[in-house]
Amino acid sequence: MINTSTDSPILHEPVGTTFKVAALLLAAFLVLQLAAVTWYFLPRLQQAIVTQVVAEKPPEAKVEPAVAAATPIPQPTATPTPQQPDDATYEKITALVAESDKAFRIGEYDIGLEKIRQADRLLPNDAGILLRIARLHEKRNETEDAASIYNTVLALPDLGQELRTQTRRKLGMLENAKAQPPAALTMVAAEKGADARDEFGLQPGAILGIVDTKLIDGPEGKKNLRISIKSRPGQTIDSQQMRVHVYFYDKDSAGTIELTESDIDTEWISPPVNWGENEPEILDTTYTPPSDPSFSFIGYVVGIYYTGELQDTRANPGSLATEHPLPLYLTNENP
Repeated sequence: MINTSTDSPILHEPVGTTFKVAALLLAAFLVLQLAAVTWYFLPRLQQAIVTQVVAEKPPEAKVEPAVAAATPIPQPTATPTPQQPDDATYEKITALVAESDKAFRIGEYDIGLEKIRQADRLLPNDAGILLRIARLHEKRNETEDAASIYNTVLALPDLGQELRTQTRRKLGMLENAKAQPPAALTMVAAEKGADARDEFGLQPGAILGIVDTKLIDGPEGKKNLRISIKSRPGQTIDSQQMRVHVYFYDKDSAGTIELTESDIDTEWISPPVNWGENEPEILDTTYTPPSDPSFSFIGYVVGIYYTGELQDTRANPGSLATEHPLPLYLTNENP
């Protein structure tokens, strides 16, 4: 017999209460297990994801804080070593020194100072130039300026012993002159041309020089002037090119000073005059008083020339050199 019933042929047992409770417990346990697994693995998963993202992200450039460039500390400027002048500059310095020396010998102290200062600008801290500047200040009665220059010379590190001794002597003379009364100063300055000598006793730049003069009274009013003349060492002197001019001056009853009209005798007392042994040659000059008794001897002026150029002078009293200056160069009018 065919079963036409729609019910399933498999019989179902009725679901009881016990089964339902067990199913609920099993579901709750599964939920708890899932929660525990999630609680345990979720942080690690997040950390792994973050690590992966960081690893894939390109590193950002490290930004260093801006630092201002350090300002370099200025170093002290070293004093430049003076350079030796080239040939053209050296020739100019030599010419300026020679012009200053010439001006000094004829009493043109302003011109001499101007020339030697030009040389000093071209060759600073040169002892020879500084000493010339100092002696010109002396001649201009600028003793404080002269003393300052002498002290500058003494401070030069390479100053030779001879120049050091000479400079100290000149500085000492300035100090002594300040302490002397006016009358003593007048006596010191009575003879003009006896100062401002170099280590050879000559005017700087001169070939010949007067190293000493001595006036001796003779009989019947005569005067003997002994002149010691020296040449610069190492120079060859042509006696034909040398001239010694001696001028004696008289004063009349009215006080007028004139060149004497009396005869003057000259004689070398140290022949032969060859200038070869670096020793002074001695020239004697004799003054004979004029026949007119209204004239009296007042003094003398001496000049030495070489190749027509004035080398050195002496005058006593010194005012004669100012009132009756000698020419710098000899001409046909004054051979």
